[in-house]
Amino acid sequence: MNYSWYTDTTLEKTPDSIHQTLAFGSLDDIRSLKKTVGGEALKKLFLEHPKKIYTSSMLYFIKNFILHITNSIDDQKYLKFTPRNTK
Repeated sequence: MNYSWYTDTTLEKTPDSIHQTLAFGSLDDIRSLKKTVGGEALKKLFLEHPKKIYTSSMLYFIKNFILHITNSIDDQKYLKFTPRNTK
């Protein structure tokens, strides 16, 4: 099932398209993304370009089981239900 804000045919591997795939893609989409971009590059891009589109359970799953990020991250930069930083 494709939604209007998500497509699995991304021509560019931009931070936005990566986050969209991680947040709204199927496990097959995420597996394909990891093969295309590479696991370490995907983790680096996820950490360097946060996007506030994740729910807490989705972020926990992506962070711990898909990307295997062991160090602590600032969840406020990723969770969509937290206020934006206005600084």
